[in-house]
Amino acid sequence: MEIDQDVQILCHMADEAADELVEMHQELVRIPSINTGAPDSGHETQVCQALQRRFKAEGIPNITLESAPGRGNFIAHIGKREHPRLLLMSHSDVVPVEDESKWDFPPFSGQIRGGMVCGRGSEDCKSIVASSAMAMILCKRAGIPLNGELRFLAAADEESGGAYGIKWLAQNHPEQIRADWAINETGGIPIKTVQGQQAYLFCLGEKGRMEARFNITGRSAHGARPWDADNTLYKMAELLNRLHKYQDQAELDLSLPMFEHMHRFGIEAEVRPGNLDRLLDQLEGADQRLAHDLKGMSRISITPTIAAAGIKSNSIPSSGKLICDVRTLPSQNEAYVRQELDRLIDGVDGINYELDMWALSNSSPANSPFVDLMKRATESVLGQEILMIPSLSIGFTDSRCVRPLDVEVYGYAPLAPDSNTNRAGIHSINETMEISNLVFRTKIQVAIACLALKGS
Repeated sequence: MEIDQDVQILCHMADEAADELVEMHQELVRIPSINTGAPDSGHETQVCQALQRRFKAEGIPNITLESAPGRGNFIAHIGKREHPRLLLMSHSDVVPVEDESKWDFPPFSGQIRGGMVCGRGSEDCKSIVASSAMAMILCKRAGIPLNGELRFLAAADEESGGAYGIKWLAQNHPEQIRADWAINETGGIPIKTVQGQQAYLFCLGEKGRMEARFNITGRSAHGARPWDADNTLYKMAELLNRLHKYQDQAELDLSLPMFEHMHRFGIEAEVRPGNLDRLLDQLEGADQRLAHDLKGMSRISITPTIAAAGIKSNSIPSSGKLICDVRTLPSQNEAYVRQELDRLIDGVDGINYELDMWALSNSSPANSPFVDLMKRATESVLGQEILMIPSLSIGFTDSRCVRPLDVEVYGYAPLAPDSNTNRAGIHSINETMEISNLVFRTKIQVAIACLALKGS
């Protein structure tokens, strides 16, 4: 396997800069850029200021664009201000900690334990902020001529839908995020096939997100006279029971290219809607995460997340509310979702719903020269041939707002082949990120940038 000499140089530089990378990552984790969804939360400008100091020291042009006070979006660039352009995407806000007493370390300490940086956001998504920033810094230091532009984005507000981040940028500053190709969070999960080949998943796109709010009405009465009431809670219970059953009854869609690769995971039978769940139950014993992800990639999900009814223990409630998180496949539009919700409430009096659109599902092509380039870059870092298998993120990311700008965007934030993919990570208590994977991701990003932009 022929490995590009400049890629080798950059990977060696990434190893040498490991301590610097870790120190930058710790600094970012220690900034509590907590996004509660409130307009005055996030404080992402503090992250922008930390990045600005480092990029200024390297002579890398950068800008911070605030959509509102404190809601900063950081953008930097090197190379020629012309095409091709590669965008390294990330976001700087983090989800709340909730109960800090359940953590084994202070959530914003950034301390190192067992070869891991610890803290809220250490993986999602400040690991990618740090590795992407270091990738750009190393490309600048190496002085490798780029026949195009490398651009870096650390956006605000991803955890609450991007109104102060990627949505605002796409509407007000599209030229700052428009590119030929972009790589973002999700994807990059290493998998060994049953034939012993090393494979990596990459995300073509993500499911859409809607929020369904069911309003439930009945008739109140004293708790001692239940026969006088039309109890809202019984209607809610019926709706919850239907939602529970629905997850196994939803229409299956196997059009995602990943379902063509099931034989690589030990499933030799032809995959059909009639046998998919049985086959995934078998796969669950070997790889629970993959089995559950494949369930999400094959169907809509309508998941109850918030319920409320009643104001006093001796008073039967006359109204209630149930909120559901709805995740849709690229083929499922608002009309399809409303059709499914209408079926769920059919025959139950006193229930109606409101449906809000948060994110449309979209995707990039599975067969693209840039996908081949990501494969070559990963093989250069690993020194071995790999398989690239297309998948779909069952959550949503900022990528969905960049694709409409005619950008090929892929979720590809790889972990090293021997990584523990089930450790405490995204949005979890005791969130951590391995130092070895910080360095590995940096190597992948410099390799992709080098192969995409230096013109060889």
